[in-house]
Amino acid sequence: MRSYAREAAFCKIYTFLMSGVFDGDFSQFEQDKLTAEDLQFATEIVNGVIKDKERLDSTVAEFSRSFKLSRIYRLDLAALEMAIWEIDNIDTPRPVVINEAVSLVKKYSTEKSTGYVNGILAAYVRSLQ
Repeated sequence: MRSYAREAAFCKIYTFLMSGVFDGDFSQFEQDKLTAEDLQFATEIVNGVIKDKERLDSTVAEFSRSFKLSRIYRLDLAALEMAIWEIDNIDTPRPVVINEAVSLVKKYSTEKSTGYVNGILAAYVRSLQ
C-alpha cells in the first residue's frame, strides 16, 4: 500500500533529520501492510531525500519565505522534502503527492502545519508549470 509506504518513509526521513542516520530497517512497521514493492518504494524515497538533501533544503527555503529553514518543524520539513523529491523523481500525480504529505502532517504535526505544507507544495508545483 503506497500510503503506508510513504508513512514509513516519512518516519525514516524524520529520524534521519533528527539523528543523521538511516539504517534501512523497516521492521518496526506493520509488515502485512508493506509488500516487497512497497519497501523498495519507501527505501527509494528515503535514499533519494538523503542524496538530494542540500537541493531539497534549498527548494524548501526558497518557497518558505516567512521561515528560515532552521525554524521549520522537522516533521514538516520531512514531509516537504519527501513530497518535493517524489514530485521531481517519481511519476505520481502531483495532487496525490501533496494530499499524502498533508495527511502525514495532519497526523503527526501541528494544526497550522497542514496549511503551511499545502501552501509550499502548491507554490512549488505552480513554479514547475
